Amino acid sequence: MRRCKEQFYGCLIGGAIGDAFGAPVKNMKYEQIQKMYGEQGITDLIATMEGPKATITDDTQLTLFTAEGLLRSIVRANQKGIFRTPKDTAMITFRAYLRWLYTQGLSTPNWNSKSYDGWLVKCKKLYGYKEPGITCITSLGKGVMGTLERPLNDSKRCGTVIKIAPVGLIEVEEDVFEVASRIGVITHGHPQAYLSAGILATWIFYLIEGYSLEESLEQAIAKLKMYEGHEECLEMINKAIELTKDSEPNADKLLNFGDGFMADDALAMAVYCTLSYPNDFESAVKLAINQSGNSNSVAAITGQVLGTYLGIDAIPNKLVESLEIRKELEQISEDIYVRYEETEEWQKRYPGW
Repeated sequence: MRRCKEQFYGCLIGGAIGDAFGAPVKNMKYEQIQKMYGEQGITDLIATMEGPKATITDDTQLTLFTAEGLLRSIVRANQKGIFRTPKDTAMITFRAYLRWLYTQGLSTPNWNSKSYDGWLVKCKKLYGYKEPGITCITSLGKGVMGTLERPLNDSKRCGTVIKIAPVGLIEVEEDVFEVASRIGVITHGHPQAYLSAGILATWIFYLIEGYSLEESLEQAIAKLKMYEGHEECLEMINKAIELTKDSEPNADKLLNFGDGFMADDALAMAVYCTLSYPNDFESAVKLAINQSGNSNSVAAITGQVLGTYLGIDAIPNKLVESLEIRKELEQISEDIYVRYEETEEWQKRYPGW
């Protein structure tokens, strides 16, 4: 078993870098990116008009609140002396997403001000509308939680997979796929959406256990096959694996997976980018960004996986230093690594109700 602290930091910070890297060119065609930034496309993090740092999107915001939900579920189980089930964990994470919704200037029916507790929702740097996916907003705005037994909709979009990485860092082997799927289906009800979340979380779980990129993905695929409706996800992942064996990496190959706005598309594109540059974080992320599709989400997933595999020290320091909310990402990374402390300060950060 490996489970190095550097991997936890690498996962969340690597994902945020990919997200911020791709944010300026999200929804742009590759030709437009080249016209604006040159033949090589976008090659560095870009500061915004809001400040000197590169800004994250809702992808990273939601990832942080996923982590908060998981940590609060652990506190709750310890305080109550109860076993933490996947259903319980999903319920607590649902509440975390309602706190995220509040940072977007939206409220939830039947919630009062006392419900918006813990340290993360008080972090003003996370406030600001980041153009989140409409499915996330409409699902959470109802104040009703989607479940595997009663999904809210039939959405296949990537809002499941972009926020799920912390599950792979926290959950145990027998629960990781189910917890990720149950958290995914809170907002997106199609199997392609929530099973993609299960694959990514499980891939990350085995990476922190010390498996290689390929071995970890094989383990995730084995878990996927146990679930009904897995065929389309499996087909996309296998296609990505096969394409990495055929010639040099290039953006045109990503066209085989659609635009990356569907969950299995985005995951397959990230698989291709990751396996194309298994030991080069920056090259993999740049491949994920410079393409005609959902650049920031694909790059965020790529950054999470390679950040986990290679660790924070493999990410160029210039990228880490250029990132906004770096301290908040480091705090959450540290807390996930620690997992639980029976201290008053911890209980205030992560109330267990």
